[in-house]
Amino acid sequence: MDTFTAPSPSFLGAHHLVHRPASPEAFLLKATAPTRQNFTFSAELPEEHPLFGDSVSRYHDLLFPVESLRQTMLFAARRYFRVPASWHPVVASGSAEITRLDAWRRGDMRAGIALELGMTPLDIVGGVPRGLECEAAVSIDGERCGTASARLVFLAQGVYHSHRELGRRQSEESMAAGHGDQASPGVPLPEQVGHRDSRNVLIGLPEHTGADGHDGLAFPIDARAAAELRFEADAPNDVPPMLFLEVSRQVGLLAAAELRGFVPSHAVLSRWQASFRGFAEPGLPLHCTVREGVRRSDGRVCRDAAGRPVAELRLSFLQGSRVVARVAASVLQDC
Repeated sequence: MDTFTAPSPSFLGAHHLVHRPASPEAFLLKATAPTRQNFTFSAELPEEHPLFGDSVSRYHDLLFPVESLRQTMLFAARRYFRVPASWHPVVASGSAEITRLDAWRRGDMRAGIALELGMTPLDIVGGVPRGLECEAAVSIDGERCGTASARLVFLAQGVYHSHRELGRRQSEESMAAGHGDQASPGVPLPEQVGHRDSRNVLIGLPEHTGADGHDGLAFPIDARAAAELRFEADAPNDVPPMLFLEVSRQVGLLAAAELRGFVPSHAVLSRWQASFRGFAEPGLPLHCTVREGVRRSDGRVCRDAAGRPVAELRLSFLQGSRVVARVAASVLQDC
């Protein structure tokens, strides 16, 4: 068993990562073919953090375990799977789900979080994987209460830059043709998106879309505010992958209030599943459209097994007319 302090302590706080190999040979991956490796991540959930701790609700932030998983995958890719540092990591998909809400409620004492992670190498060439898949079980104070997963792809620098250039050109051409030009009618109050600090508000107020104005909502994303949301493992000229989760949460809370009358301070993003279809460019406008996913024939809101209202949402992130990510999300009203 290999125990060490994991990377980026200033962002995630003090935490530990334990390698749990399935066989003695797995301690030295150079002596065996890359196979699934198991890890345990543990930390204290932050209470005083400019983003994770800035909440008007009584819930721990789902973003913390997801970002912990992503950074752990990056660390393990270099240390255990011999992925070259020159290869650029790309998040192809990700998901997270709260399976037991009680454990996510904040208490008087600082809570501990643990992730049991299983990482599987993908597309192995010459003993080195071109991708990595991870599934994790999430526990808070010893209680199993959630899941998280992600798939990373590692691109050579030339391939990465060609994809970036192609995507940027497509976005610029569509915007020149008049697609995706959305002016915000204003900015929501921090408490409308679950925060107290206005600097963490990343979206503008929505506009109704569709011929009758009832098909969905479109949210502009504040490029300047988003640029401040920087994660240490990201290159400075990339849009942080976790930006999409934070914006999904803000959009989800405001959309659930707009469409279903949810109260943001008692609502929580309980499920998030994203697939990424290209690179978002930090210098170009980005916006998000939202529609309700599952609708009952009687028009009433869906409910979970405990009878709590749930808004099922479908989000698309676009630059111009180019879709860079699609998200399925659930917002739960804890009443």
